Amino acid sequence: MAALPKLKTDDVLSIRRNLIASGYRIVPCKGKVPIGFKGWQDLRATAENAIDWEASFPENRSTGILTGDVVAIDIDILRPELAVAIANMVRELPGGDPAPMRVGKAPKAMFLFRTTDPREKSASDWFKIDGIDQRIEVMGVGQQVIVDGIHPETERPYEWDRPLQSASELPLLDWGSLERMLADASALLASHAEQRKAAPRPRRASNDNTADSFFRRVNQAALDDLSAWVPALDLPKTARHGEGYRPVAVWRGVKNANLSFHPSGITDWGSGETHTAIDVAKNVGRGDGVASAAEWLCERLGKRKEDLGWVDNGEPMMPSPEAIKALVAKKSKPVDNDPFTPEAVGGLGGMVAEWILNTSRRRSPELAVMSSVAFLAAFYGRRVATPTGCGVNLYLAGIAGPGFGKEAPLARLVNLLQSSKMAYLIGPGEVTSAGAIEKVLRKKPVMVMPWDEVGDVLESMNVGSAGTGNWAATIRKAMLELYSKSTGVWFGKERVDEDKNSDPIHCPTMSVVGTSTPIRFYGGLTEGNLKDGFVARWIFIAPKARPSRANPQDNGLHLPRALSEAVTDARERFPWPKRVTGGEAAWRTAASVPSLVEIPWADAAAERAWLAIEDWQEEEIIRDESRDGIIGRFAENAIRLATLRALSRGPSGAAVTVEDVAWSRRVMDASIEAIENGIDKHMTSSKFETLCKAIVAALRGAKDGQLFRATLLRRRGVRGAENRTFDDAIRRLQETGEIERSDGKTYRLSEAGWG
Repeated sequence: MAALPKLKTDDVLSIRRNLIASGYRIVPCKGKVPIGFKGWQDLRATAENAIDWEASFPENRSTGILTGDVVAIDIDILRPELAVAIANMVRELPGGDPAPMRVGKAPKAMFLFRTTDPREKSASDWFKIDGIDQRIEVMGVGQQVIVDGIHPETERPYEWDRPLQSASELPLLDWGSLERMLADASALLASHAEQRKAAPRPRRASNDNTADSFFRRVNQAALDDLSAWVPALDLPKTARHGEGYRPVAVWRGVKNANLSFHPSGITDWGSGETHTAIDVAKNVGRGDGVASAAEWLCERLGKRKEDLGWVDNGEPMMPSPEAIKALVAKKSKPVDNDPFTPEAVGGLGGMVAEWILNTSRRRSPELAVMSSVAFLAAFYGRRVATPTGCGVNLYLAGIAGPGFGKEAPLARLVNLLQSSKMAYLIGPGEVTSAGAIEKVLRKKPVMVMPWDEVGDVLESMNVGSAGTGNWAATIRKAMLELYSKSTGVWFGKERVDEDKNSDPIHCPTMSVVGTSTPIRFYGGLTEGNLKDGFVARWIFIAPKARPSRANPQDNGLHLPRALSEAVTDARERFPWPKRVTGGEAAWRTAASVPSLVEIPWADAAAERAWLAIEDWQEEEIIRDESRDGIIGRFAENAIRLATLRALSRGPSGAAVTVEDVAWSRRVMDASIEAIENGIDKHMTSSKFETLCKAIVAALRGAKDGQLFRATLLRRRGVRGAENRTFDDAIRRLQETGEIERSDGKTYRLSEAGWG
């Protein structure tokens, strides 16, 4: 068999869009399998779906086409002369000569035809030839075949003998001729076979209703009354959206509410899949098959299945309660796609994370990755810009209870920088005001500040420490500004005193990494922080499992030689622009303008993957404006993370890939899940909530439930609260109806407040 010309595979997205435009129904696959796509047999992807897949399914780099209208004749024969002989038989079919032929593992081959009479998959008998079972398959309705990608065994691209024409231009298959050819091919194979086994018979459904209209009627009735059953699925983040609902397609192991229920249909905008109501009910474990899922829907809809066309054959439809419980547990298990491993970070950052883990008594991968990313943010800060033009400074908060080993990751970060002779990148562990931050940045325009207890710092920002007035509150304002100034200019605090330094600080790049217990962290937050964009600028990392105790031989006191050499190598390989003299010196001088290296996109697909993140962020904010204060910087933090991961693999020639963007999105998804879960769980016990309770208690103890503002501010539990926090609490209590609305001079408990 002659060598076949290669189908271009260097632009997966372009190939997928061309296939869609050519009339093929496609599905992204990992190897030969559409991993992550339940119900892919009904997938009708659009070009927009193909773009989304670059970020949501970055590992599915092979592309399959769905068969049915397209028929694939797969010659799964390994003896070369027999494979060639059967390929020639296919060529002799009516229209067989122009049929495109694909080879993955020669001498096997596959031919494509079209049909106006789609049929189920069929196959010849099995023939054991040279000790291996072999046969011919005809792929039909409900199947898919790979048309582009890397063969998992040969590790080489699939090859075609000619360009793949549009689906409508494929040769029309004559089924009668095919049946006769299969009989001739089977006779040839039988003459060389050591053994022949009959092909397995197609399985019959558990009832004979699959051909009637019962299931279609159930699906339509479900679309007509979404509210009767969608909330009962108990899918995460289920919320009304227009005429329908938006929840999370939990069976795909994702966390974003991309599943859309609408009277016109059910669509997973994250994967491009369309579903029937029965599909969804089955996917979430409301049945162990289509029949039992349909019965569950009938019960929720209040309809008798017989009225919808069911014919009872005495077969049980619903599984036992124990079977359903086991099925739900199985369906709810998320896909293992953990971004918090050294391998997921890769490169230098992965080495740092692995060293932190190996030298910690409590090995928390999440916190190790957090510190490794903080190192990268300082190491490459004020030297690079992302493809979107922002810096790579980050605000990172690790939130975990006692026994999670929060101290070691921060200690290793400091030790790594000191041992690498970069102590000038270590900022203070505590600041008291914006003026203090400015003072440090004038000496160290790029730095990372390790905060032992970030919750206490947040509290001081929002309330102000005793004896400091509102100085500590200025820290928040400075951090809000500095987040976006790492490729610009910051002038610091305006001064009347001309003797004070008022020169601009060019590209101030301040990163923060801190840890806290949940109670102390959320106790330091205020409702205002959830609205003013402060929270949105942070990346929150909350380990879910308490790490087991280890007994490391080295507690991080000594830097391994391999890691030390890797840091040195990365420093020497950084491509300072040759046209700029003293570029490295300018990096550490606040008054100098550093020459930033812009890290490019690896290709157009990577940029589209990030744009999909930005589009999601905008759509979520439009859907729910209250989330702006939490997810408003989701896309910006994602590109900063993606850029650092690209640099982690090596600064020379670094470029942001689809895989970098996908990793960063998983980190940000985990961050949003952490902060939203934390707010729901801990803000009720926060100091803000305590202040609200103290106000109500003070009013209950007053005559007629009424107090002047000045008197209320002096009561136990209320005194010491910042005015803005106090006003936020008053507004909350007025909105909940616990105190009456007033002129602001006096406050009175409402009737509900007495209860």
